[in-house]
Amino acid sequence: MRLTRYTDYAMRVLLYLGARQDRLCSIAEIAQAYDISQNHLMKVVSDLVGAGYVESVRGRFGGVRLAKAPADINVGAVIRHTEEGFDLVDC
Repeated sequence: MRLTRYTDYAMRVLLYLGARQDRLCSIAEIAQAYDISQNHLMKVVSDLVGAGYVESVRGRFGGVRLAKAPADINVGAVIRHTEEGFDLVDC
């Protein structure tokens, strides 16, 4: 299965936030950790916020965190959300 870079970045954001549930993380911090363009990552995080996977806190001490418990996030649902024209075939 081939996934787009957009989906790869979305999964990385969710993994990063899942490993750091005790605090807010900045987009700059995540971008630096994975050596990803901060501007591109902002689009990905914005989409994840809109989909309800991530919540953002604005302000000087703001950041992002998971909006759900990691166990409640379905990887297949995330991939279907981020991939365009992605139709799964029942086996």
